[in-house]
Amino acid sequence: MHTRLLALVSLLGLFAASGHAQEKPSLRFAKIFADHMVLQQQKQARVWGFAVPGTKVVVTITEDAPVALALTPASESETSKDYTVTTQYVETNAPEFRAQNRTGIANPNGAWQVEFDPMAAGFTPKYLIAKAGEEFVAVRDVLIGEIWVCAGQSNMGWGNFNRKDREAASADFPGLRYVAWHDSWYKPLDDVRSNIRWQECSPESAQRFAAVPYLYGMFLHRYLKVPVGIINVARGGTLGQTWCTRGHLDRIDSEIVRTVLRDYDVETAVWDDADQVKQIMADWEQACASKRIEHAKHTADAEALGKKKPRLRLPKKPGDPRSGWSPPAGLFNATIMPIHKLGIRGVLYYQGENQAFNRWTRYEHTFPQVVASFREAFDDEALPFGCISQPGWGNFGEDPELSTASGSYQVVRDIQHRALKNDPNGHLIATYPTGNSYIHPAEKLPVAEYASLWALAKVYGKPVVHTGSTYRQMKTKGAKAYLFFDNDPIVYDRWKHIEKNAYWQVLPCPREGNADFRGFIIAGADRRWYPAKAKHTRLDGVPSIEVWSDLVVEPVAVRYGWATWPTGNMVGRERLPMPTFRTDDWPLPVGVNYTPEAEAIAKKELGRLREVAERQALDRKIRQMQVDLPVLEKDLHLAKNHSAKKLVQSKLNRLDTILDELQKDRWLSGQLRKHQDLIEQIEAVRKAVAAAKSTSERLEDKR
Repeated sequence: MHTRLLALVSLLGLFAASGHAQEKPSLRFAKIFADHMVLQQQKQARVWGFAVPGTKVVVTITEDAPVALALTPASESETSKDYTVTTQYVETNAPEFRAQNRTGIANPNGAWQVEFDPMAAGFTPKYLIAKAGEEFVAVRDVLIGEIWVCAGQSNMGWGNFNRKDREAASADFPGLRYVAWHDSWYKPLDDVRSNIRWQECSPESAQRFAAVPYLYGMFLHRYLKVPVGIINVARGGTLGQTWCTRGHLDRIDSEIVRTVLRDYDVETAVWDDADQVKQIMADWEQACASKRIEHAKHTADAEALGKKKPRLRLPKKPGDPRSGWSPPAGLFNATIMPIHKLGIRGVLYYQGENQAFNRWTRYEHTFPQVVASFREAFDDEALPFGCISQPGWGNFGEDPELSTASGSYQVVRDIQHRALKNDPNGHLIATYPTGNSYIHPAEKLPVAEYASLWALAKVYGKPVVHTGSTYRQMKTKGAKAYLFFDNDPIVYDRWKHIEKNAYWQVLPCPREGNADFRGFIIAGADRRWYPAKAKHTRLDGVPSIEVWSDLVVEPVAVRYGWATWPTGNMVGRERLPMPTFRTDDWPLPVGVNYTPEAEAIAKKELGRLREVAERQALDRKIRQMQVDLPVLEKDLHLAKNHSAKKLVQSKLNRLDTILDELQKDRWLSGQLRKHQDLIEQIEAVRKAVAAAKSTSERLEDKR
């Protein structure tokens, strides 16, 4: 043992008893520093806490257990006679660890901070010890590894997932640590308000972990073979605005955001005034008293008539908007700011579902500030930011006219894509094939897997394929559009020795193999969207996907997966989904609800767009049928039966069917009664068709 450490151990031992005896010491670590935590490897480790202002605090990190164990009561471990097996980590040639001690002074607010030199990852437990005068506090079983912050809404906080019973039962990873809480406040907090605790991953604790954060951490832990710490601060139903700093929101040049902030400031100002709060609560209590009196009268009347007693329904107690569910900057203030000095590797973000309900236009402004806020808070302009895009949800197979005339997940995905498109440290993780008709799909394993592949490839530089083929460029030629895609460098290297690659080696393919390409839509200059057909081809010798529609003569734009629940079935190598995209930059429908008036206008316009879209969809289906039917007739009677007679007769029969519709449809026939000359003309056409059918019998089939 080093001489300096021996001296430290002796010194700490002198004060262990006195520090141990205090029930409520004034010295403490910030709450994120707790037993079983993880510190970020290869970065300066900031450690902070609180003490009496002006106090000198000596902080040590060491692997010598007796020092820390003397300062804190031993945890009670349950004993069991059952046979158990526990994973243990065996390190070979582990990096050398040197104990460090630093000194800090508590500022006038009582906050102190020290910084340790970067440390290498390792599974040997460390101990954090803080000493101020005769006070001691210690944090036990600290590991050095990788820390990821997980934020967002319910799909990040959701605990259930398919195959959980099997996966959780095998979740014996004591080197994977997890802590979770959520909170909201209108101003930045300097510490976590909840009583949080880090947990080691075990078959028992994993049952309580949120699915995506746990599975993401598990994939990284198993691949990297280092301790992994997951900090999950997600809260269901949150908006992008709550995951920004107030400073970033204030800088947004948008009337929508300014209105939201102004209204919120008015609300919180009321609750900062004790007299106004007292009056609010008095008014509520008076309203409750009035309801009780009214309820008593109705109860007496009911009893007199022998009826069922009415239920007492009291007015809802006024809630403090300063700690609202998802206010501007609220969750960032209460969950991120208390830990923003912590060294972390990156952020995994899964939010946007709640923007789909008439809030997507606001998201255009707030989502880019989410990314900027995390990087500013953690003082790292290159902080990795992985954003999980929305899974499929809602109506599968919706007409493209309707999907493009409204806003929902498709617009949210597009906003996220555009914000991260040129970000070298950000990535949008496609998950649309994992959805279903439930807004919380249980298929969370592939979501976490796709996210971990991004982190392994782009954050840790590991040789893994992390995304499906990504759209790069579109060209048009005649009535066809041609799409070109980037190749994953690992995939390219795998097939570079082949002079002329097969399409499946360099282009996205249908998930089902030799199947139709689904999910593409195409538009001309009139901006009307049509379902598109697609296939592999080469343009000027370069592999591409050819896209077309019989109803679009001169295409100018293509979209893929543009729906709340995309029908897209295209995957790249490793069967990873091809990210959704659009080649156009046309304005998107407006969805706002920041004021009742704005919401009413937006809903009215969206309703108008939907009516137009429904008419266009019907018109398109009729026109497509008119294109398809002659082709089908020709295939049936010529290609299959070599019968020109039957082909002619089939077309004459279609004329008969149309005449029947004019004469037998009740509404149409009613309209025709007003025009005798038209009735006579239709009858003449019917006689001519009948004559043509008779003549067609003389046709001879030639093979």
